[in-house]
Amino acid sequence: MIFIENGQENFSKQVENYVLHNGGTYLDAVICICEKNDVSPELASKMISQPLKEKLQVEATTLNYNINVPKGQSTLF
Repeated sequence: MIFIENGQENFSKQVENYVLHNGGTYLDAVICICEKNDVSPELASKMISQPLKEKLQVEATTLNYNINVPKGQSTLF
């Protein structure tokens, strides 16, 4: 699968480029790229780089998303 072969760095660049060119949130970008590549968000979550995880976390906090972090985890991602 091309999506997986491109790796974490490329996926994060795709997300950054999507936000830059189309606007919207990073979460929207992740979902749109997943739909475009027919990949589940659960699989894509493994491809998110640490800087992108941090941006998603800040974005979720800023937008007041009510997110339940699983026990044993300090962040959502």
